[in-house]
Amino acid sequence: MTAELDDREGVFTQRRASFPSHLGLKTPSIMKGVVMQFRQSILLTVALLVMSLGFFCGAEATTIKAGHATVSWTGQGVIDDLGDGDRIFRGTITGAILVKHLPVGSAPAQIHKGKMDCQAILHISETQEGPKTGVCIIKTHEDKDLAYVEIRCVGVKGECKGEMTWAWGKGGFKGISGTTPFVAGIYIEQGKAGRIHGSAHWPEMTYTLP
Repeated sequence: MTAELDDREGVFTQRRASFPSHLGLKTPSIMKGVVMQFRQSILLTVALLVMSLGFFCGAEATTIKAGHATVSWTGQGVIDDLGDGDRIFRGTITGAILVKHLPVGSAPAQIHKGKMDCQAILHISETQEGPKTGVCIIKTHEDKDLAYVEIRCVGVKGECKGEMTWAWGKGGFKGISGTTPFVAGIYIEQGKAGRIHGSAHWPEMTYTLP
C-alpha cells in the first residue's frame, strides 16, 4: 500500500501498488519517495492552519469606549396607584442622549448626540426599591445608525442602578453587543396626569462591535 495526494479531490487516498521483481525496483527507494511526498503535504497543511488561525485572530471583536453619556427624558403614559406609596408607570419615554468622548492625546473632547425612544414599565416608590425595565431604540447620525437596547435597574424613585444591554443594531451599530452600567433618576410631574421625567448617566458607556 502507498499513500499519494489526489490533486482533483484534494484529499489523501490509498491505492494499491505492486512491484514485480523482474522490473528491478527496490522497495526502499519507493518508500523514500512516498515519505517525501507525505512530508510535503504535512508542511502544506500546517502552513494553511497557521494562516487560518491568523485570519480568525484578526477578526476578534473590538470593545468601544464611547465615553461619559447622559440623557434627559420625559415620559407619557398611565400611572397606577397601588397604595402605600407604590406606583407603576406604563408608557413611552423619549430624550436626547449626549456622549462626551475624549480622544487620545491632547485633542479637545467631542460631543456626540443621539435620540432615545423607549417603552417602559417602572415601579416608582418613595421608600421601597423596585424594578424598572424598558426597551429602547437609540438613533444617531441622522438615523443612519440604529441600536436596540434593553434597560433594567432597581432602586427608589430618586436613584436606580442597573445595566443597559446592547441587543441589536444596524448601520454603524451592526453586530453590536455588550452590557454597560448606568444610574437613573425618575420623578412624577405633579398636576400632570401620566407625566414623568428623569435623567440617566453612564460613567463609561461601552459596547462591542465585530
